[in-house]
Amino acid sequence: MVNNELFSDWLQHFADNDGERLATVDIHTGRHLTYSELNDRAKRLASGLKNRFTIEKNNRIAIIANNSSDIIELMFACWKLGAVFMPMNWRLSAFEIAEIFKEAEPSVVIYDSEFLELLQHTKLPSLERQENLATSPYEQLITESPASITMPAVSLDDMNSLMYTSGTTGEPKGVIGTYRMTQTNVLQQASIINSDSVCLTYAPLFHTAGLNGFTTPLFHFGGTLYIMRGWDADIAIKYLSSEKIGVTHTLGVPYHLTVLSQHPDFESTTFPALQVIGVGGAPANLKLIERWYEKGVALSQSYGMTEIFGLIFQPPEAARKNPKAAGKALMYTDVQIGDDNGNPVASGQTGEIQVKSSGLTPGYWNKPKLTEASFVNGWFRTGDAGYVDSDGMFYIVDRIKDMYISGGENVYPIEIENVISKIPEVAMVAVIGVPDEQWQEVGKACVLLRQGTKLTEEAVLDVCRKKLAKYKVPKSVEFLSSFPISGQGKILKRELRKKYEE
Repeated sequence: MVNNELFSDWLQHFADNDGERLATVDIHTGRHLTYSELNDRAKRLASGLKNRFTIEKNNRIAIIANNSSDIIELMFACWKLGAVFMPMNWRLSAFEIAEIFKEAEPSVVIYDSEFLELLQHTKLPSLERQENLATSPYEQLITESPASITMPAVSLDDMNSLMYTSGTTGEPKGVIGTYRMTQTNVLQQASIINSDSVCLTYAPLFHTAGLNGFTTPLFHFGGTLYIMRGWDADIAIKYLSSEKIGVTHTLGVPYHLTVLSQHPDFESTTFPALQVIGVGGAPANLKLIERWYEKGVALSQSYGMTEIFGLIFQPPEAARKNPKAAGKALMYTDVQIGDDNGNPVASGQTGEIQVKSSGLTPGYWNKPKLTEASFVNGWFRTGDAGYVDSDGMFYIVDRIKDMYISGGENVYPIEIENVISKIPEVAMVAVIGVPDEQWQEVGKACVLLRQGTKLTEEAVLDVCRKKLAKYKVPKSVEFLSSFPISGQGKILKRELRKKYEE
């Protein structure tokens, strides 16, 4: 029987048909690679890994590294072997890394020299990447290996990635990615990205937003990717504003876009080619949306997760009309607002966002009970709260786990954060629920002020009293010098809550 659901070798296609097209630019090293060059390096890397580490189909290949074009060529090298690409969060501890490796059993770990200490509790085979290309074992393996690999036949349901969630809400779990999920993501982004697209990536490539939001699909269409080693507002604003480079797409969490909007050069900067700024990871407050809109750029709210690459997206023209909305469900995806039993709630009523999609993970690595518990009545439970209006437009309210109950009333922090963020002196704000003897939980607003400004607790609370229901008004305000931030740029509310529970 012929399997008609096979996945193609994207790099080989463009190398054969338009090889001189620019594929990647590594901003940190200055390395420019055409599709022919990127394909050649990926094939040599695949050959080297197969010969030195006896890599076979479905073996996991882990990488602990800063953003670079090497991560892209490694992902494609994995696919050329039928192996599983496993990018790791280098912000984890050596102990956490060892626990993940014990569960996932990668065949080899490729690592940046600066992250050597993260391997101290594991004895897995490894391959080092160094800044000095002349002595880097990784580069030597590519140079010494033949470009003789041909991608094996893989079906859409074969596994192609294993991404461990960051642990912002608990113990990390391995999300199984498949070629079907990748192909669905490509189809969903066909109206957004094309061969002329130029994307700037600064979100970490060990995270689904950085890897799957624009970045991976871009190579299906033959676009160009500029890769930042890590988040740097000065570099980001330089590249986004360059008419010569012509960045058309970028994606970040509200933290990234807030920092950019507060950059000293922001007022005088224009973004001549920028078509789409996708924002996700957390709800963007209205002040941030309006700030970018004043620059002629609409933030396209989006919503997705590691378990499902594409879910909800709002294109720029729609974002201008309805900035509060996250958008509508993408093609190949069904979304409902449901209750704990997986039954839909009434239009306009807040419930859990629940999903069915060909872009959805089949489950968690070696965690069948967790996989089973993540579905109800055939729907995947996202753990996020939202509602849908009569036009089918979805609105993200907050993480269900971030919601707190005060005096019997459900309180969603984003509503309060939208109010406080509009205070001119406020740079960033996070609202959490903290224990209270009388009300069970009450709100605490954690505030970071703009440099050189002052603000009192009473002034913040007074604004809240004027614009919010009484039960939503925080009981206290604390001014912080910094926030705990995840590798993805999200404020770690779990860490803030720990501080006040101790």
